[in-house]
Amino acid sequence: MEPPILDRRTGRADHDTPQRTDHDGGQRIGPYQILATLDVPGHADDARRCLARDARTGRTVILTLPPAASADDAGYRVRFRAEAENSRRLRGPWVAPVVDVAPPDAELPWVAHDCFPALTLPAALAAHGGPLPEDTVRALGAALAETLAVAHANGLVHAGISPQAVLLTRDGPRLAGYGLVRAATGIRPAAPHGARPATSHPSHPATAHGSPATAHGSPATLPPEQRAGEPPRPYGDVYALGAVLAYAATGRKATGPAALPPGLREPIAACLSPDPAHRPQPDTLAREFRSTPAPATLARVPDAVEAALAEQAAHHPTDIPPPDLTEAAGRPPAAGRRPSRRSVAVTALTGAAGLALGIGGTALWRAVTDDPPAPPGPLALRGVAPAPLWRRRIETEIDGPPLLWENSHLLLPGAGEVTAVRVRDGKKMWTRDNVWGVGDLSSLGGDLVLKPGIRELIALSARTGQVKWVERAYDGEKRRRFRYPLAADGRTLWFLAQDEEKTATVVAYDLKTRKERWRTSVPGGFGGSEEHSAVLREDSLLLSNRSESAADNPWTYLALGRRDGAKLWTRTYKGVHTVADDPTEIVSGDLLITFTSDVISAHEISTGSRRWRFGCEDFVYTDGALHGRALYVTDGDAVTYAIDVTHGRLLWRRRAAVDAASPMSESETALSHSGRTVFQVNASEVEALDAADGSLRWRFAPAAEGASAGALSGSVLTAPGVALVRNDQAFYALPVD
Repeated sequence: MEPPILDRRTGRADHDTPQRTDHDGGQRIGPYQILATLDVPGHADDARRCLARDARTGRTVILTLPPAASADDAGYRVRFRAEAENSRRLRGPWVAPVVDVAPPDAELPWVAHDCFPALTLPAALAAHGGPLPEDTVRALGAALAETLAVAHANGLVHAGISPQAVLLTRDGPRLAGYGLVRAATGIRPAAPHGARPATSHPSHPATAHGSPATAHGSPATLPPEQRAGEPPRPYGDVYALGAVLAYAATGRKATGPAALPPGLREPIAACLSPDPAHRPQPDTLAREFRSTPAPATLARVPDAVEAALAEQAAHHPTDIPPPDLTEAAGRPPAAGRRPSRRSVAVTALTGAAGLALGIGGTALWRAVTDDPPAPPGPLALRGVAPAPLWRRRIETEIDGPPLLWENSHLLLPGAGEVTAVRVRDGKKMWTRDNVWGVGDLSSLGGDLVLKPGIRELIALSARTGQVKWVERAYDGEKRRRFRYPLAADGRTLWFLAQDEEKTATVVAYDLKTRKERWRTSVPGGFGGSEEHSAVLREDSLLLSNRSESAADNPWTYLALGRRDGAKLWTRTYKGVHTVADDPTEIVSGDLLITFTSDVISAHEISTGSRRWRFGCEDFVYTDGALHGRALYVTDGDAVTYAIDVTHGRLLWRRRAAVDAASPMSESETALSHSGRTVFQVNASEVEALDAADGSLRWRFAPAAEGASAGALSGSVLTAPGVALVRNDQAFYALPVD
C-alpha cells in the first residue's frame, strides 16, 4: 500500500498538493523519510502509524503521528508531545522502545519506536484472515498485563491502550500509544477574572468541573467511567486491555462475553466489568493467562503474521547506510549515547526499592551514580509528572502518620514495630519490633524519636532503631498517666498527664537527666488534644482551649513559662470559636492564624486584636502551609488559595480538576522544602503548583490496589529536592524544584 501524501507542516494527507520528496522519492517529517503506512482503514482513529527511515542513521522505525483531525490543534500537539516524552518512562520487555521524540519547535509532533518489523493488531488480524488463535491471545494478554503491572507499580497510567497501539513483532508484542487518551482531551479556555478558574493540562483528561472528556480512540476500549468524565485511572487500563483482547479473539471491536472463546471468557469478561472494583489486578491477570497447561511462547506469532512481517522486512531493509555522515536534523540521534557501566548497574537496581526510573533531581541522582544528570529537557513540560526516583511498598500495615527525620530517614509506624526507609534511595535501614504503643511518632530532637506506649514512653534512635531508654513512671499508678506529647526541643519534652479525675497537668521532662523539671496544673479545656499540640515559643508554651469545643466558646490561649511552668497570661481572641475538628492553628511571629468553617482569621497574639479575615468558597478541612509571607490553603471545593499573611490579601487561587464527588475532607496542602512548589493532595491525585502564581507544574496519580484502585489514600512529605508521596502502603519519591 502506498503511503498517503502528507503535508510537510501539518503531516495531514493532502491529495491536492504535489508530494514533496527527498533524493529517493520519500516524503519527510523531521529527520524521517516516510516509507509506508501501517494503518488499516477504519482503525486509525487514535493516531497514525507508519514505517519511516531515519536519514541520520539509516534505521527503520515505527513513527506515530497525530490523527489528521487533530494536526492543526495547537493544544493537542503540545499534549501529544508531552505524552510522547513521558512514554520514555515505561519499562519492560513488551514496551515499544522510544528512540526519538519531536523537538519542542517541531510544528508536527511525532514519536519514533524501535520495533521494526511490526504490524498493528488490526493489520495482524487482516494478515491472519480473522481472529487470532486462543493461545496467541492468551500469550498477548500475559505480555500486556505484565507491562501494565510494571507501569502501575511506578505510578503510570497508560491511557492509550487500543488495537492500533499493540504492535506484533517477531520477538513478541510491543505496547505503544502511551497517553493518547489524555492527549486527545481538549483544554478549556481560562475563566474570566473573578470567576472560578477552569483547569487542564497535557496529561489529564478531566475538565475543571468533571464534565465528560471528548477523546479520540476506539469507543470499545474507553471504559465507562471515562466516558462519564472521570480521568484515566489504572483500572481503566485493565478495561482497555480486556477490550483489546476481545478484539484479538473475535475480530470485532465491541462484543459480548458469549462471543469469546470459552478459555478466555472469564478473564476478559472480568476486565470488562462495569464496576472498576471488580476488574482484576494486572499481575493477577498475567499469572492467569500463563497458567494454561501449554501456554504459548510470547514471541510466537501465527505463520501468516510471521510471513507478513518477513515481507515487510524484505521490502524495507531494517538498516541502510545514511546518504552521508551529516546529521539531517542538525543534532545527534536521541538514542546515540551509550550508557556507562555504572548507569546500567544503577538501572538494574529495580528490585525492593524500585530505584531509578530515569529522570530525577540532581542531588539524589548524584547520590546513586557517578554519571552527571541529563540537562533539563522535555520532561520539564508543564503537566508531565517527573519519573519517581524510587518506589517502596511497606508490607506491614502502617498504623500512624509517617515521620520524616532530619530529611534523611522516613520512619513508618506499624503494628508493634517501626521501620526506617532512607529518603535518598528508598532502602530499608532498620526495623524495630516489640514497640507497642497508642500514640504517633514524634521527634524529641537530635537522634531521638518518641513512641508513646500503653504504660511507657519509648525513645528510639532514628539513625539505628536502637531503644535508647524507656520511661515507665507515668503509668497512672506511680504518677499521673501520660496522655500525649505537647512539644519538644531536644532538651525538654513537654507532655500532658491526667489523673483518674481527668485533672490535666503539663509536665516538663528533662531528656538528658530523665527527670521531671516541673509540673503545672491547667484547666481541663487547656489540655489540647492528640491532634493539636501546644505552640512552643521562645519563652513560653501556648495551650489553646480547643478541646472544649462549643459554638459560643471563644478561642483562648494560656501561656506557660518554658523554664518554670509559671502561668504567664491568658488571652481571648474574639470572633474565633474553638472547634476541635478544625485544622491546627498556624503561628507566625506574633500572628495567630486560625481556621473556622470557611473563614481564615489572623489575630495579634500579644494584643488579641484581629489583623484580617479571609473567606473561602467552602469549608477548610485540612491544615494550611506557610512559607515566608504566603499562606496556602485548600477548601472543600478543591480551590487552593495563596494569601498574603501580612494583609490577608489574595495572591492567587486555582481550582483542581478533580471529580466533583471526590471527598476533599481527605485533602492536604503541603509545600516543597524550598517553598517553590505547592502540593494539593486530593482523593485521587497530587497536583504540583508553582507557588509564585498557582500554575500547574504536574499531576501524579499513583496506582492503588483492589477496591481502592484509582484512589489516593495518603499524604506528601518533603525533603530537599524530593517529595515523598504516600498512597496507602506504597511510597514514591519524586524530584521537585
